[in-house]
Amino acid sequence: MAVKNLSADWKKHYQDHLVSMADAAKAVLPGDVFWLGQASITPYPLLEELYAHMEDYHDVTLLYNVMNQPASMVFDTETKKHFKMVSAYCLPVERMAIDMNTIEPGGCTYDALHRSVFAQGCNALALHVAPPDENGWCNVTAYGVSTNQIINQDPRIEKKICFIDRTGVFPVPGPHETHYIHVSEMDYICEADTEPTFIPSPLSTDVDEKIAAFVMPFIKPGDNVQIGYGGLGEEILRNLRKTEGSFSVYSEVACDNMQDLVEEGKLTKIVAASPGTCSEKFFTFMRNDPRIELRGQQYMINPLSVMHCENLVAINATFQIDLLGQACSEAQGLKPFTGPGGSFAYLYGAILAKNGRSFLCLRSTYVDHDGERHSNIHAWLPEGCIVTTPKVYVMYLVTEWGVADVFLRSLKDRIRAVLKIAHPDYRQELKDKIVTTPLIKEDDFVDYDLFDNLPK
Repeated sequence: MAVKNLSADWKKHYQDHLVSMADAAKAVLPGDVFWLGQASITPYPLLEELYAHMEDYHDVTLLYNVMNQPASMVFDTETKKHFKMVSAYCLPVERMAIDMNTIEPGGCTYDALHRSVFAQGCNALALHVAPPDENGWCNVTAYGVSTNQIINQDPRIEKKICFIDRTGVFPVPGPHETHYIHVSEMDYICEADTEPTFIPSPLSTDVDEKIAAFVMPFIKPGDNVQIGYGGLGEEILRNLRKTEGSFSVYSEVACDNMQDLVEEGKLTKIVAASPGTCSEKFFTFMRNDPRIELRGQQYMINPLSVMHCENLVAINATFQIDLLGQACSEAQGLKPFTGPGGSFAYLYGAILAKNGRSFLCLRSTYVDHDGERHSNIHAWLPEGCIVTTPKVYVMYLVTEWGVADVFLRSLKDRIRAVLKIAHPDYRQELKDKIVTTPLIKEDDFVDYDLFDNLPK
């Protein structure tokens, strides 16, 4: 196990520990539990080398957070005989692999990610880093900052395989203790240049536009806005551009279109844990503009840290809810689709923050494969739903039909409020179902109009 030694000859250490990809793969031993980082710093060339010789491996666990490009081993069911793969969050690659039963969704929130990693026995890491500077420090790059302190530097990591990548990763400025790893602490060094991966920002939908229109009146000049990667986030940014005053972003992810708002002066600061899927232009901006800063997960995706951000407006999405406000945000029924991610840290952190506001947004209906429409709001959650957010941590629920303030409300008040953001075609049916339960009765709807919030 190499130990950081800033007085050592790092160039000699580099040469003494320089290995081929094949030799790096041979350092993976039975019983090892590896952390592979996330997105672009995931060591895809190593995964291909392991896959090519998978008969030589057994009892190896590979932990990571989302792939932004495919790896052969996740599409071969034989892989499970040799490797256990667990992703903290699911994107398209993971969704396909879950259907093939080759990987496992992690299931923990991002604020507990490092605890989950070590609870599973993590003893090693393998990830891509930038080339060393004149003092032997390698930047962990944009996708590595979030977990550098809480995983990479943990003393339980006994083996470090680092891939020096000159072309496929993007360094970002920051302190050595949070943004760098020193050559002297690397056990195996392999030079592996890769191609960068970029995915364009998603387009917003008509429903995103309607939801954003309900949220925007709650956002005031000077607020810190938290949004995720997706169409709703893009629509919020578009609305901020035409809103009076300036704002800051304090969020789990930084996204492409934030750059234009910074350069226009609409956003004065971006503080995030990680980039979303961004373009090369944005990575260049992130490297050169002091108005954007990346910080570790322990600061950016932790409710007890988020709560110190005053005037925080947290805007997150979910798939389905019930009339009490319980939310299923990571799966469609029992089929994993995303993951708990970092939304809880902001849903709860915003509640605790001074002048904080928290919004959980969803489309009121969905259309199944047969073209039949269904409500995403249920009287009670169907059997088999995975609850991501308990009702007590929800403040505002938003659909394209309106906003329901359910925070600190009684169960009956919650039900009456949520009914009015359901699609009008399902409101009466939902009411008829819920009055059959002990939660609320028909006489609790005296002077209540299910449809008085519809356009005249």
